Amino acid sequence: MNGFDGAGGGSFSSGTQIHQLQSPLPCGTDELPSNLQRVLQNGIRPYLWQRTLSFLTVREQAVSVRGVSRLLRGCSDVYYMKIFWANPTIHVPQDVDSLARAMKLCSHLKKQEGYVEGTTVVVVLGSGVHEVVGSLSVPCDNLSFVGQGERETIVGGGLVVENGRKVSFEGLTVKDSSDDGLRALGAGTMMVLQNVIVERCQGVGVAVTRGANLDATGCQFHQNGGFGVYVYGSTTTARLTNCTSHHNKYAGVYAECGAVVDLMGEGTFVHDNEIDGLYAYRGTINVYQPCVLKYMCNRNKGQNIHMKRGGIVQQKDSKK
Repeated sequence: MNGFDGAGGGSFSSGTQIHQLQSPLPCGTDELPSNLQRVLQNGIRPYLWQRTLSFLTVREQAVSVRGVSRLLRGCSDVYYMKIFWANPTIHVPQDVDSLARAMKLCSHLKKQEGYVEGTTVVVVLGSGVHEVVGSLSVPCDNLSFVGQGERETIVGGGLVVENGRKVSFEGLTVKDSSDDGLRALGAGTMMVLQNVIVERCQGVGVAVTRGANLDATGCQFHQNGGFGVYVYGSTTTARLTNCTSHHNKYAGVYAECGAVVDLMGEGTFVHDNEIDGLYAYRGTINVYQPCVLKYMCNRNKGQNIHMKRGGIVQQKDSKK
């Protein structure tokens, strides 16, 4: 077998799925368990087999070993890894069956030959609910998690980015965490959110602490058991553009101990929170045009603007 071209002449290129090839599946696949045959037919990429075998159950490994060996016989590991790194994308549940396993696979792949430092791996999450146990820490740097839309892709549980890693989330909802929904902590850590909803978490919606940075655009933080957005620490920053924080149990946006929060975009609103709207406790909240402070924060049950111990909430006439 040369490059998995097959007798039918179909060539394998980056992003091509097995069922799209002109040639039939390789010999030996009929000996795989029926559930694994379905996975192949539905498009798992052959180069991922070598990286995912360790994630199979013991029974699947035992039953599959002969068929998988035939499938991979003669394949070049270096060749398939070159294909993967040309378009480093993993699909859940097509390639691996859970978000936790996708993270483990990403961590493993980044240790393999061919990985170039700084390359971003994209994890595409399918529609439906992806459950995590407690709060799941992202294990490696430069990952991008992309859903099918805020109400289409749901992560049930909390996610943590730490240790200076750079991670982005786009087009999904994080909800029902027993702790914080999203948490970024540690110097150099960067969390980027695009069209993300964080709701109904028992703790804070999004917590940013210990020198981490948050950049959120088009997001909603609501009905959480703590603050909507909590930012803490002298080198910790958050930028919210066209975001809303509402109906949270505490303040919608909170800045403490030197943290700086920048609010931007005419679509940014903080309203109907159970206590305060914008709360600066020895921190700073800047509101940049075209976002207007006196209009964007209202109907909160405590104070719309709360400043304490030198905290600052201020309108900035310039754009940032």
